[in-house]
Amino acid sequence: MPESPKTGSTGDASKKSDARSTKDKASAARAEAMRAEKARQRRTSILIGLGLFVLIGLIIGAVVYNNSRAAAPAASITLPAPDPADALPKSALPSSDSVAYGIPYGTPSATISTVQVWEDFQCPFCGQFESTQAPGLQKLAADSKIFLVYRPTVFLDSGLPQANQSSARATRAWGCAIDGGVGENYHNTVFANQPAKEGTGYTDAQLLSFGKDAGLDGAAYDTFAACVINNTYLGWVSNSQQAFKDNAIPGTPTVVLDGKEVPSSISNGGGTALLDYLEANRKK
Repeated sequence: MPESPKTGSTGDASKKSDARSTKDKASAARAEAMRAEKARQRRTSILIGLGLFVLIGLIIGAVVYNNSRAAAPAASITLPAPDPADALPKSALPSSDSVAYGIPYGTPSATISTVQVWEDFQCPFCGQFESTQAPGLQKLAADSKIFLVYRPTVFLDSGLPQANQSSARATRAWGCAIDGGVGENYHNTVFANQPAKEGTGYTDAQLLSFGKDAGLDGAAYDTFAACVINNTYLGWVSNSQQAFKDNAIPGTPTVVLDGKEVPSSISNGGGTALLDYLEANRKK
């Protein structure tokens, strides 16, 4: 009988070839999928990186912008020559008073002592004095045991030109706050926000914002702001500074009891030294 053709080996080879082709295609597909996934991950990483870069840039930009605003120089001012006829804040004592141009706390009386406190808003020792001694002094005044008078000076402006007359600008703003009925709050707010570094000074934007911190809003704040911007009380500032010179006050803070300077070792000594001294030497 004739021998039948052998076809099995050819069929097997074809099947193996198809299997390899399928396997190769699968491998290629997996490789392509992996390449696509890696490409997607790279794109995602790049986008995230760009997003973070932009975000960091925005944050840095905002900080720089805010710092530039906070550090923006205030408008230059010129103190006028002293003139007793210049306008005074509502409660400021007149030029004829023995404590002219001072801001009183309490009511004067012949039977109680007058305590004067000379301060400069840029003086770091005044800031310390306010945080430690002022509450006790103000209580004595509230209890009618002393007549307390704050007397502003701006002598540090001449020694700290980089602060652009911050003492004078803060004092004239205080006068405007006094008119608004928040003089004590404003005075305390300015000292509470005293720059950590002497000579940094206050910006006009800060001095205006302190009015809101002190409790002014609405029309009352608008009146205060206009008073500050218009330098309404620069004349008062100049007059009080001249009184500082005329009284030969050596520096700040200086406390004067019934016309006699309290030794600085006591007024700046901390603790209860000042209150004890006043209690022992005031009129009773």
